[in-house]
This record gives sequence, C-alpha cells and structure tokens, in this order.
Amino acid sequence: MLVQCFDGQPMELNLVNAPHLRHTKKPFIYLDHYLEAGWSSVYASSKSRIVIKFAAVPKKDKAELERQLNTEKAAYKKLSPITGWVIPRLYGEYRWFGGRALVLSHEGQSLSDLEKFGSLPLIERWDVNVIQRKHHADFFGD
Repeated sequence: MLVQCFDGQPMELNLVNAPHLRHTKKPFIYLDHYLEAGWSSVYASSKSRIVIKFAAVPKKDKAELERQLNTEKAAYKKLSPITGWVIPRLYGEYRWFGGRALVLSHEGQSLSDLEKFGSLPLIERWDVNVIQRKHHADFFGD
C-alpha cells in the first residue's frame, strides 16, 4: 500500500511475511491526522478509517521500538475475539523504509482524547473496565 502523512512524502508499506507483488495496484491512503507519539508515531486517515503506528520516534532505540511493536501486536492477537467495537482490528504488520508499522482499524475514541475518563457515560466506563480486565487476564494469564 502507499501512504502519505500530511507532513511527508508518499511511501510504500509492504506486509511482513508476504510475497512482494510488483504489478498489483496498491491502495493509496492519505493520513490526515497525527494522533500521538508515545513509543510510536501514530497517524490516521479519516476517510479510510485506518490508523498506522510507525515504530519510529526520534532519539529512541530502534530495537526497543520494535520490541514494543511486537508486544502490542501480540496483545491485539490475544484480543482478536473482541476487536472491531472498542478494540481496533489489527490488519497486519508492515515494513517501510524506516522500520516497521502496525496497520489498524480506527475504532471509537482514544481515552487519551477524552478530558477525563469520568466524562464517559457509566455504561461505557464499565465496558472499558471489563475489556481492560479481560486483556490483562488473557495477556498475563491471570
């Protein structure tokens, strides 16, 4: 696929562990929103409803960023039975000229976007709490 961040040039992303097909038409996704930068640089496309987490942050160790990407990928795989509602679907791990990236669906609203978690309606706070407990139990074997 070809992607272009609003502040950059178009770049090619290739699915990890998939054959490289030279003559197939590749979708173009314009990433028009910058969401956050923790362990990754996160961009989203409002039109395609796609989020891409690039394991690339200036002055951070590339090996550590890729370890964190692998940890997050494992968490999404464990959460796959409940993805697509609040938890994004993991579409895959991709290579790009700067390293690796996760491509995800854009689901719901990030808790970091909310002024306060308490501003959510009670039923949504309960749902998120249940999901967090399930994630912790499934991922850490509790």
